[in-house]
This record gives sequence, structure tokens and C-alpha cells, in this order.
Amino acid sequence: MLYKKRVGLIGLVSVLLVTLATLTNGFCADNNVYKLKVAWNDIWGPKFRASQIYRPQGEMQRLLHERSQGRIKLEIISKMFPSDELFQAVAKGKADVGDIAMPWLSGTYPIWNWGEIPGIVDADPVKGLAEELAVYSDKDVQKIYDETLAKYNLKFWFVTQWDPANGIWSNKEIKTLNDLKGMKIRVGGYLPTKGITALGASPVTIAGSELAPAMMAGTIDGVLTSLGYGYSIGLGKVAKCFTTTPLSPTWSAVTLINKESYDSLPKDLQAIVMQVGQELQQMVSLSTTAEYIMSLDTVDLSGVKRTRFADSEQAQIKTSADLVEQEWLNVDGPWKSKRADLLKAVKAAVSKYRLIPLEF
Repeated sequence: MLYKKRVGLIGLVSVLLVTLATLTNGFCADNNVYKLKVAWNDIWGPKFRASQIYRPQGEMQRLLHERSQGRIKLEIISKMFPSDELFQAVAKGKADVGDIAMPWLSGTYPIWNWGEIPGIVDADPVKGLAEELAVYSDKDVQKIYDETLAKYNLKFWFVTQWDPANGIWSNKEIKTLNDLKGMKIRVGGYLPTKGITALGASPVTIAGSELAPAMMAGTIDGVLTSLGYGYSIGLGKVAKCFTTTPLSPTWSAVTLINKESYDSLPKDLQAIVMQVGQELQQMVSLSTTAEYIMSLDTVDLSGVKRTRFADSEQAQIKTSADLVEQEWLNVDGPWKSKRADLLKAVKAAVSKYRLIPLEF
């Protein structure tokens, strides 16, 4: 009799627990489907792995669909807006999500373009990519991003790291800053323009599609851009050297979400979105690092000589980098008063990463 009562009690408790779990799930989640419109930049084509996570049926769409059990659906629209209009489009809710190349907007929104300040992350892209990822994963940095982006009705989701644009393609071998003086170098972006000027060269603006012909014709003496991208547009055929510099040690896009769209999601879906973002940026960082390493072999086999500045030039390079940093801190633009806090958090995140022991 006592046994039967115990069995009955256990059964009753089990039913109550199942019922409670069902009710709890009902409070925490709903079965509604949430649709998000994604404005995909889609300017680099299939050559670069970093851009392909956004494609229809790509990792971003698949992970969100699987983790949310179909409750998050993405409508991905390629080239929905011009690249320089994406930030405002997402801020105004014309799209819910957008991948935005911040270096193109650095003169307008300098605070989020700290990555182009020389000397924060290592000039070696393999090391620099890992250090930059550590910055975007840092809680103090994330807090400042959330605070500053909220002013524009935006929320940071994840970073998409590209091959750093820190090399000069040229026909002239560059080993010293004196070799660089007077050279006409095509530069993209506000801070790299300041940086190349501080190093003694003359910045030139030319469309990307015209770079190889301009090099061949002698209109320009060099191009500051990445190893992989430069090779893909034909610079390996018209240049003899590729010189690694401290300029543009990162070149990244950030994926932003309209804050109202994000806030409208249930808490469990918000958590899924942010977790997927963490996974996507780690995935892209690894693939971009692998692409860079493969690009080294490709460029070496093409006969282009890779060089870097002599160690004796480092003191002067540091002075030039400090000038760029001060320009970033003092140029007019949004959140000028917050830039010092962000820079401090960024540098602290890099220092913390460098202290992690390599042997486990």
C-alpha cells in the first residue's frame, strides 16, 4: 500500500514538473515567426570568404533558423542600398540588419574606426586579426559600442574581418621612409590618408577598378591595400614589391541591427542572435587568416617581392602613428568625448590578449 502511494506521488510530481516546464516555456518564448530584412553589401563577390556568410542559405541564415527552430527568418537583399547609405538605412529601419564597412564612413563616424590607427594591433595580419577579434569580444568595448550606437537606434551584432589593408604595392622597393618620400600612393579612407602623409608620401584617390592600369601607366607609384584584394584586381601583374606597413592594420565591416527590431524579439531569440554573432565572427576571423596565409604563397609564386620597413625606422614610424591617433581623438564628429574611453578599452583588450600564455 505504501509502495503504491509512493508511486502515485512520484507520478503526480512528474506531471506537475512537466506542466510547470510547459508553462515556463510559454512565458519565455512564443511560437511567432520573426522576419528580419538584411541589406547585404555584396560588393566583393565570391572570392572572399568573409562576405559569403551573408548569402542566402549561408551560415548566418542557417544558424539563426536552426537555433531558433524556424522562428527567425531572414530576407536577404543583395545591394539593397549603396555602401555609404547602409548605416543610415538600418538606423531608420529601412532594413533590420546591414553589413557596414566602417572605414568608408570613418570621416563621418570616426569613433568606430579605431582599427585604422597604426600600432594598436600587430602589423603582422596573422597576429593582428586575432588581436582585433579579442577587442570586439571584450565586454568593456561592447559596452561602449552599445552606448554609442544606441544614439542612432542601432545595436552592434558582430564584426566581419577582412584582409588588413596595410601593404604598399609598388614597382620600387621600399625599405626606409626615405624610399617612400614623394611617392604618389593611392589610399582609401580618412585615417590611412593622414598616415601615409605623416610617413612622407603623397596620397592619391583613384577608383579600385582603375588601380592596375594607373600603376602600369605611372599615374601612381603605389597602392596601399591588402595582399589578397590587391592580387585579385591585378596588382601582382604590374607591381614588383609589396611592403608591409603599420598603416590600416585592420579593415573590417560590422554587422548592425536596428535597435527597435532587436528589442522587439523575445529574450530567448535575442540571446540566440547574439550567440550566433559570436560564432560568425570567430568563423570569419579563422577563414580570413587562412586566406591571408594562402595569399602569401600566391604572391610569392607570382614573383612579387615582399618587404617591410627596417627596424631602424620604428621610432619615426611610432611618431607618425601617434599623430594619426591624435587626429582620431580630436577630429570633429559624433561621440568625440567618448573616444578616449574606447581607445583605453581597446588597448587594454589587446594587452590582455597578449598576456594569454601560448603553452597550455
